Amino acid sequence: MPESPSNEFAVLRVVAVKGRAPAAAVAVAECLGLSVEEVDQRFTDLVDRGLAKSTPGGLRVVGPGRERVAELVAAESAQVDRAAVAALYERFCELNDELKEIVTAWQLTDADTPNDHTDEAYDAAVVARLSALHDRARPVVAAVADLAPRLAPYSARLDSADRRIAAGDHSYVTKPIIDSYHTVWFELHEDLIGLAGLTRADEAAAGRGA
Repeated sequence: MPESPSNEFAVLRVVAVKGRAPAAAVAVAECLGLSVEEVDQRFTDLVDRGLAKSTPGGLRVVGPGRERVAELVAAESAQVDRAAVAALYERFCELNDELKEIVTAWQLTDADTPNDHTDEAYDAAVVARLSALHDRARPVVAAVADLAPRLAPYSARLDSADRRIAAGDHSYVTKPIIDSYHTVWFELHEDLIGLAGLTRADEAAAGRGA
């Protein structure tokens, strides 16, 4: 098993995947299980080193930072058991296909009708499908963390979204600006692509671009 990567890498990668991170750093701290003070210090360090830039919308990774992320992702990928990662990624992609169907069902009641979420029975059925998928995804996500410790927080993040949905907060199904199930899943997918030594272009060519 590779050694756990530094918090610098973890913070930089999260900001890069999100596109930009809130200036308050609270969201990133919650994602990674770090203190807000630690993340604030990492933000300052990244800006001072020219790897990121503060903007009105939050912290954004810039050119040198993207290059640094690519180097760190490649180094992490080189340390893991590639056969084990490939096998886990195939299992994830099977679940991902199902998640895409669930998200579509959440957004549309049929091919031409947006879901206005007034049919409680319909929404409950979709939520039940998502909960069942989460139960099957948990061991896969845990196994990924065993291979790459940096990815361990994904288990707790997905569990948290699942609990909030079960408690009735359906914004945690797909809402993009919070740690919704779909948001966290997308970020996990990005990290698995990197861990497997692949790119989004590779995935698009294989028909797995979303």
